[in-house]
Amino acid sequence: MTITTILGSCVAVCIWDYRKRVGGMNHFMLPIFSGGSATSSPRFGDVAMHQLIEGLRAIGAKLPFMRARVFGGACMFEQMQSATHLGNKNVEVALDFLAANGVEVIQIDAGGSRGRKVLYETEGGTACLTSI
Repeated sequence: MTITTILGSCVAVCIWDYRKRVGGMNHFMLPIFSGGSATSSPRFGDVAMHQLIEGLRAIGAKLPFMRARVFGGACMFEQMQSATHLGNKNVEVALDFLAANGVEVIQIDAGGSRGRKVLYETEGGTACLTSI
């Protein structure tokens, strides 16, 4: 299956288990779900990362064999450029989660000021990336 998404400051993480030959992708807009009255939603990075890992584990993937690709996190507006812009925070959440779970990151294409289009092929774990 091929999954496609378009990113600006959002982040997509593609994970592939090379033993089972299964993969999946998430796409999130905001870094951390802080609780409160909002519903836990995969639009938050911590929730989306957890759901992706658990979804892959449900079909037989195992953490030691998972490899990740991280895309997105652009700062789309020049006047918002800073080290702490939303895109950077989203990338940081993804990378921190992957490190904490022992998932090796094999590709990062993040930051900058342009959007990206990602096509991810789940059986082989390959990704095609274009700037938009």
